[in-house]
Amino acid sequence: MKWLLLVSAEIVYLAVLFLPDARARLPAYLALVAVASLLAIAAAAILSGARPAFVLVAAILFRATLLPRAPDLSDDMKRYLWDARVAAAGISPWAYAPQDRRVARLSPAESARLPHRDVKSVYPPVAEAAFRVGSLGGRSGVALKTLFAAADVAVVWLLLRGGGVGAAALYAFHPLPVLEIAGQGHLDSVGVALLLASLAFLSGGRAVRAGIAFAFSVLTKYVSIAAAPALFLRSGRRFAAVALLAASTLWLAALRTGASPVGGLPDYASRWQFNSVLYPAVAYAVSARELPARAKAAFLEVKARLGHPAWTQSIFPYFYDAFFARAILGFLLAASLVGIALRVRDPRTATFASLAVLLLLSPTLHPWYLLWILPFAAERREPAFLYLSFAAPLSYLLLKDGDGASRAVVLAAEYAPFAGLLLATLFRVRTRGSVVPQPVAS
Repeated sequence: MKWLLLVSAEIVYLAVLFLPDARARLPAYLALVAVASLLAIAAAAILSGARPAFVLVAAILFRATLLPRAPDLSDDMKRYLWDARVAAAGISPWAYAPQDRRVARLSPAESARLPHRDVKSVYPPVAEAAFRVGSLGGRSGVALKTLFAAADVAVVWLLLRGGGVGAAALYAFHPLPVLEIAGQGHLDSVGVALLLASLAFLSGGRAVRAGIAFAFSVLTKYVSIAAAPALFLRSGRRFAAVALLAASTLWLAALRTGASPVGGLPDYASRWQFNSVLYPAVAYAVSARELPARAKAAFLEVKARLGHPAWTQSIFPYFYDAFFARAILGFLLAASLVGIALRVRDPRTATFASLAVLLLLSPTLHPWYLLWILPFAAERREPAFLYLSFAAPLSYLLLKDGDGASRAVVLAAEYAPFAGLLLATLFRVRTRGSVVPQPVAS
């Protein structure tokens, strides 16, 4: 049976490999995702008693299959290679947006094809180092994708050590990491592998290694910083001190390039929006209640009482619906992370909960963002987030032109079952006195 599973999944991924232009053939692409999802669910049950080596071989095979495929649902790989080109020329990728003539001259044709070419790089220092290493293999991106795929196989290996064979098999066969890492070439697997390594080191009592791995994860992609409050509180001062020292050292080293690694993060934080249901709902409520206008009127009164000091002029650009909605979600996120840090004692469970809250409250939820919580959902067999990880590719339908009704249907298909499963899980958890379901032995 295990060989039948392996061959069946490989046929699906071969079909994806030879499917031309997934963006133009989304129904066929999503049908293949659905079949691969069913095979992943079967693998979690059937392969729970299999040898770890078999699961690793399957993970390597599926990812190697899609390495030659050019990304067609995301332009991120183009930006990775551009940042590497700029850095190789001795220019900080955080200093100039690609459309700036000071860097556009490096390759005018490539600069013109980049996404968000008016925004400086948003990627942290460790990510930029990975781009440089991966770009040494050429401009095709295959070498860079190979690096990311290797990190994804490391995630499978870490799950074998910590979550069991069944969890590792579910992740190894799962279409989301295979398609988004090996297929589309996303960076996230590097940060996820480092985060899991940090947790593994913590469980083994190696706080120094855990702190260094956590710092590298945060500076690969800032997602894992959501786990910092809980991990710093529950994992000891040595871990926190090492993590802060390592992160500070890397940040200061990056500053020597002549620009702050903050780069285009303010643009991302204030402008990006995709595949979220909470953000549009909060933005609608803010608009309906006219909160920015009311706050502005109150501020004008305060400004007059203060004698109209010059610094107050810098406040006016923030009186708009989108900023207020993001500020409200940011406040809810901060409160949730503090609550998790205070209530959840197990570092692994706290990390899962922290990352889940971050993703749900974010205005942007691309399918590959769910890779950050997929390993935890796999080892716990958590139904809500597993469903969302399987359903997330439906969001690619939102990239196509359509009316509000079709958008509502896509979001309902993603989030309505997820919400039902999450409420059921929270009810069971509450009756059992735990915060998040514990790992399933396999």
